[in-house]
Amino acid sequence: MTTSQSNRSRSSSVTPIKRSSSRSSGSSGSNGRRPAKRVSAGAAAKRAREEFTELTQTPVERVTGVQRSDSGWVVTLEGLELRRIPETMDVLGIYQVELSASGQVKGWTRVARCYRSQVEDA
Repeated sequence: MTTSQSNRSRSSSVTPIKRSSSRSSGSSGSNGRRPAKRVSAGAAAKRAREEFTELTQTPVERVTGVQRSDSGWVVTLEGLELRRIPETMDVLGIYQVELSASGQVKGWTRVARCYRSQVEDA
């Protein structure tokens, strides 16, 4: 094979890549990522309870509220902050845990403290 034949065979085997200016990959969003799936209220409450307990070492007595927000979920929890005798004197903290739409904990705030025996006015 001559040098000119060798160069022709190399150049003919390379196919240029065509690039289009618009992508049709089916992805949504400007950055090519799909939006995160919104978790259910039950999944948000479970996630808030598990992560709050793990990170604060405060046992969660109960979930008292789950509310959808613009950015995800707000879950209200009662945590046992101080165990006393009798149990009616246990100190509970009321916390609001904020989660993203995909269920990631963004933060929490204690909004109140009370004795277990305290009853809210109806």
